[in-house]
Amino acid sequence: MDIKELENLKVFNPDLKIRKLKNKKIIINVIYFETLCDSNIVNDFILKPINKNKIKSIEDIKNKLPNGNLKEIKDMQTLYDSLYSGFTIICIDNKFLSFETKAKLDSGIIEASNEKVIKGPKDAFTENYQTNIGLIRKRIRNKNLRVIEHTIGTSSKTKISLLYMDNIVNKDLVDKVEKKLKSMNMDYVANSNYIFENLNKNNYMMPTNQTTERPDLVSFNLMEGRVAIVVENTPQVIILPTFFSDYIKTIDDYYQNTKNVTITRIIRIIALIVSILTPGLYIALTTFNQETLPTSVLINFSIQREGVPFPSIVEAIVMWITFEILRESDTRIPFVIGTSMSIVGALVLGQAAVEAGIISPIMIIVIAISSVSSLLFNDNDMVNAIRIWKLIFLLFGAFVGLYGIFISVLLFLIKLCSMESYGFDYTLPDAPFSKELQKNNIILTKNFKLNKRNHFLTKNVNRR
Repeated sequence: MDIKELENLKVFNPDLKIRKLKNKKIIINVIYFETLCDSNIVNDFILKPINKNKIKSIEDIKNKLPNGNLKEIKDMQTLYDSLYSGFTIICIDNKFLSFETKAKLDSGIIEASNEKVIKGPKDAFTENYQTNIGLIRKRIRNKNLRVIEHTIGTSSKTKISLLYMDNIVNKDLVDKVEKKLKSMNMDYVANSNYIFENLNKNNYMMPTNQTTERPDLVSFNLMEGRVAIVVENTPQVIILPTFFSDYIKTIDDYYQNTKNVTITRIIRIIALIVSILTPGLYIALTTFNQETLPTSVLINFSIQREGVPFPSIVEAIVMWITFEILRESDTRIPFVIGTSMSIVGALVLGQAAVEAGIISPIMIIVIAISSVSSLLFNDNDMVNAIRIWKLIFLLFGAFVGLYGIFISVLLFLIKLCSMESYGFDYTLPDAPFSKELQKNNIILTKNFKLNKRNHFLTKNVNRR
């Protein structure tokens, strides 16, 4: 290793600082990136002690500089990794030590923005890797919590941690995930979605991994026998495996009265069915199977559609695309403008379309009910899956009628039943059916909430 190589690096890195300090006959080089390091730490704990003649050798640095993460560097690759990770490098007599001086480059611990907290802790993950691990350790103070670190990305050198409870987790699951992490060959890891996509090679529409910014949800799932993956510079943590029934539940359910939770979960299931089925079923009934509707209802629908120049399927697709555009704009719109712009846009567009005779009022109601029902799910991958299945049901209902709806339902069930999540059936605990786990499926019982774990994920089912 040679200090001249670092001096050449400075040509293309203006934020790289190399300070040469003379202490009697000894030259001490202090190398750091001012954009990654805290200048106060560098000044107070490195430069000042050196200037006060306290440092005369590499042993003085080890014994006199106060730092809990002081390491000797023996190869150039480790030196670069440390330098780009916010460490300051101290060089004496061509011997190198790394001194932790990381600056806080994240937004700090704030409230979860994408997952609304109704009842429970409000802290959320940040971009700081150590902070995220700490938020989990704060909740699980147990020696069985394992944190296995990996470095992924030939250029980004991103830290990835696999977390699990050693006394609870299925070891086959850990081995399978570790094998996938070690086999990843990427140049750059921007966020957790890069890991998410590489873990799930199957082209499923429904998500088999869950990402969250809530530490309490991660801690709860670790205690259930699942594993979590923390990615550096990302405020979302990956939980796996996940099943279809997990998207009907939220962590807030376990903070509330069990009777109220049961009613809420039933509402979510109804919302899922309404969101996927309603547009296609309406098109099928009004286009192909009018005989199934009461005469008064059919006459009312016909009156509302009078003067509309487009077939029902065109109406439905136009309104569906319009609502999706409004929802996407609501997501991307600057916070200072707020959601009022999209609400006004929906009202104005809907009223104008009806008055112009382009869209019938009943079609607006059907698409609106379907779109609003999907908002009960805050996982973006689940919302996208609902969007795709809604379109499939709509097309089958438009071209084949009720037979198309029945075919779509069969396709949906076949697809769900054929999926797996890291070796587990995606439809657990409904197929294969588990009587014990029904106590935490649609119905949540107090006994299960306090005392039981998912026996498919772990043999240590009792919670104390």
